Amino acid sequence: MSTQTPKRSDEEILAGFEYALWHLGAAFSRWRRDCFAAVSDLGLSGSETSILHAVEMNGTAKGLMDISRLLHRDDLPNLQYGLKKLLQIKLIEKRGTSRKTTNYVISESGKAVVLAYKKKRQETLLRLFKQLPQDAFDMENMVALMHVMTGIYDQSGDLLLHHQD
Repeated sequence: MSTQTPKRSDEEILAGFEYALWHLGAAFSRWRRDCFAAVSDLGLSGSETSILHAVEMNGTAKGLMDISRLLHRDDLPNLQYGLKKLLQIKLIEKRGTSRKTTNYVISESGKAVVLAYKKKRQETLLRLFKQLPQDAFDMENMVALMHVMTGIYDQSGDLLLHHQD
């Protein structure tokens, strides 16, 4: 009696890969929400915490399109809703007077929350990552591979839009 696992088809492998991506995306969103909740009682969603971090990134003012590109998102109404919420709870500030010149910057209270988030992330997440064997996990290579995979999915979407194979 053979205990060998039958070889999976390319379709089964791809479906399993995408299923794992869905799980990773959902887990990452929950992580952002839960980590933020551990340092603040403001009740932000994972998406809103991402917007906050994008605004804070590099300490420079960013417009809606900058934030959209940084987060690799094209759902501008949802981004605008998140920005409005962050403005209302005073984690970010608005600069500029017209749609074209409007930029967002992190407020002092926003900086404090992001700093607390980063500290909690360091204490919790990196500590767990460091438990993995060195040869099993190389974060820099993982980041590069994730960017390549993003490009593959973007290119595939472009091919579908242009009806090319």
